[in-house]
Amino acid sequence: MIIDIHGHYTTAPAQLGAWRDLQIAFANGQGEAPDPAALHISDDDIRETIEANQLKLMNERGSDLTVFSPRASFMAHHIGDL
Repeated sequence: MIIDIHGHYTTAPAQLGAWRDLQIAFANGQGEAPDPAALHISDDDIRETIEANQLKLMNERGSDLTVFSPRASFMAHHIGDL
C-alpha cells in the first residue's frame, strides 16, 4: 500500500474561496462577518474537485491513500483567530 501523507486541498470549490475572502475582509475591519449558513457546497461539488484533481493524480501515481489538509493560505495563520 502506498500512502501519501502530505497533500493540500488546493482545488476547493470557488464558493469556499469567495466566502473565505469575506471572512478575511471582516477580520480586517471591512464589511460584516459572513454567515456560515450562507456557504453552500454540496457533496457533488467536493467530489468533482477531488475526482478531477487529487484522485486523478493518485491513480496516475499508483497511491492508495492521500492525507490532505486545507490549502495553507486558506488557513491564514498570519491573521489569527476569527
